[in-house]
Amino acid sequence: MLDTGRIASAIAADRCSRRKKQARCGQRYYDGKHDILEYRIYYVNKEGKLVEDFTKSNIRIPHPFFHEIAEQEVAYILSNGIQFETDNEELEKSLKPYFGDTFVGELKEVLIDTVVRGFGYIYWYRDAKGYTCFAHADSLGIVEVKDGEGTDTVNDYIIRYYPVRVKDGKLAIRVEVWNKDMTWYYLQIGGALDLDPNVKINPCPHVLYRAGTAYFYEECDRIPFLRLDNNRKQLSGLHQIKPIIDDYDLMDCGLSNNLQDINEGIYVVRGFKGQDYDEMLMNVKARKVVGVGDKGDLDIKTIDIPYEARMAKMAEDEKNIYRTALAFNPSQTGDGNITNIILKSRYTLLDMKSRKLIWNIKKFLRQLLQIVIDEINAREGTSYTTDDVTIIIDPVVPTDEKEDAEIRKLDAETQREQVGALLDAEAVIDSDILLRELCRVLEIDYQAAAEKKMQPQEIEMVRELLHGQEAEGSAAGASGS
Repeated sequence: MLDTGRIASAIAADRCSRRKKQARCGQRYYDGKHDILEYRIYYVNKEGKLVEDFTKSNIRIPHPFFHEIAEQEVAYILSNGIQFETDNEELEKSLKPYFGDTFVGELKEVLIDTVVRGFGYIYWYRDAKGYTCFAHADSLGIVEVKDGEGTDTVNDYIIRYYPVRVKDGKLAIRVEVWNKDMTWYYLQIGGALDLDPNVKINPCPHVLYRAGTAYFYEECDRIPFLRLDNNRKQLSGLHQIKPIIDDYDLMDCGLSNNLQDINEGIYVVRGFKGQDYDEMLMNVKARKVVGVGDKGDLDIKTIDIPYEARMAKMAEDEKNIYRTALAFNPSQTGDGNITNIILKSRYTLLDMKSRKLIWNIKKFLRQLLQIVIDEINAREGTSYTTDDVTIIIDPVVPTDEKEDAEIRKLDAETQREQVGALLDAEAVIDSDILLRELCRVLEIDYQAAAEKKMQPQEIEMVRELLHGQEAEGSAAGASGS
């Protein structure tokens, strides 16, 4: 077991680590708290000292590109849902309670952490009915600790820490130390780290049963936490585009400051009666007046705002942000002719980036699936394996509905013409060959059709197509007569 000194050291080292520093930066930009909010304007005064200029406009507006890009990637990955498909109906029925809407909601939070911070965590527990449930865990407050030598495949401990309110409204840090069987609960108030006296069973097994006055616990084979990485280096999606976002913020806020200060210009003063230039500037801004001598004068030289240059730079930055982030730029308009081919081309970069993460997600879900399969086998006495289940994550690119309808209409007409040609050749084609070709055109199982075991909707499809052919033939005959 880890002693309190090592626990405190591990938490302190984690807070100062480069990995968590970049994760917090990603979260900060996702929340819209950009570096521009700390921007200051300085000048050198007459004593030669660098001081902050409070007379100049200093508009600070963050532009949340990263929030949009992160949400866009997660929404695209989950656009068609996540399917756990199996040919075994009993297994499919057993899997439904585990991977429903609640699971997808928790997984979405894990994916947001993964994209924004570079890594996300999920943990699992047993509910009152004995079923395993999955929940998102805040990755900023999790430390992986190895205890001993040669343990390079799994972590011996997980330390989880987060702020809580205790008696008298004081802020404390709750610390949980997890190994594969037990959890120790601590409270850190001030500098001391002590076992939490409010937890009756401390340490507490992960799976605990009560029968009367007796308690029983179940041994586990691993710590109930699993990490999903954004990439091999666990880097946030922000790290490549942060400098460009900062430049965009600076250009846009600089333009706002120029417009705000347009009434100032450069003041040319002769015969000023005051003590210093700061007093003169304050008089001009506040009272719109300044005192000068008999031969004094005040002249304002206006400056042209570099509007075109700033707008061009901002447009270039915006294009580079989406291009570097491999994201879809919704502000693209082109010539206004949006076809399915154009839509697919615009989603190419986003799809390419998402496919990399989808590969990690499938490995991640396969491990969760193994936990569920083991539980189902233990409860139902079955021998299922993860190979019996296929995990499908297939994002969908939005398409033009009108164009899709036209394509479906064209396909239906082509299919009807092919069926008509086959029926016209019925007299010279063997019936078995005719049936086989009809099944190929209509995408119907030939064996089922030969045994007359077609589904009702398939039979109806054939009737509709044949009825269409007869109607066209009747119309043609009437026209000829």
